[in-house]
Amino acid sequence: MSLIPRRPRGVVPFAAQPGQSMTAGRPKGNSDARQRLIAAAVTLFSERSYPTVSTREIAREAEVDAALIRYYFGSKAGLFEQMVRETLEPVIGRLREISSAQAPNDIGELMQTYYRVMAPNPGLPRLIVRVLQEGDGTEAYRIMLSVFEQILSLSRQWVESALVNAGLLKEGLDPNLVRLSFISLMVFPLIAPPVLMRQFGLFSANTADLQRLALHNMQVFTQGVLREPRSE
Repeated sequence: MSLIPRRPRGVVPFAAQPGQSMTAGRPKGNSDARQRLIAAAVTLFSERSYPTVSTREIAREAEVDAALIRYYFGSKAGLFEQMVRETLEPVIGRLREISSAQAPNDIGELMQTYYRVMAPNPGLPRLIVRVLQEGDGTEAYRIMLSVFEQILSLSRQWVESALVNAGLLKEGLDPNLVRLSFISLMVFPLIAPPVLMRQFGLFSANTADLQRLALHNMQVFTQGVLREPRSE
């Protein structure tokens, strides 16, 4: 007779569960589960409000164990924050570069970077606006505001150092309104009603259209805001 105790029927040992290892809470191997959770969060939060999206739904969309949300992000709020920060990081990084390099001609690349990030995530710009319109007090609002305070701080630094202090702004222009104009040119096409954009021959998720729009916006901005270069 075997001295090894029998396992009760229906009980599956931890190591035999799909996608898990012997160490509780740790993903197995070089899993892409984290990025799949980020992508699933973008999809679901873009479609529905923050309170109505559950961690189980996100995990189901990503096709991973819901426990991995806690492992990678700590909570739904942590996942939401990382989704926003990591998706917008190329834009924030580019803004950080032009703010420190004092190179106003690089703002065209900033606009193009923004469109490259948003083109595969067409619901994200509307998500950002929707959350920021919710007002103070919600968890999603506090997270989104913390990210945008960083963007606004960098944009203020850029206008002051690269444009105002360098004497490149046209006389009489309000630097704060210059920032507003730049953000409006860059952001509005992606939050405008699609039917309106089609009237102008643009499709917000079309990469070629967005790059063409970026070049146009850059031309409008530089000719309307910057001084003419002085001839030697």
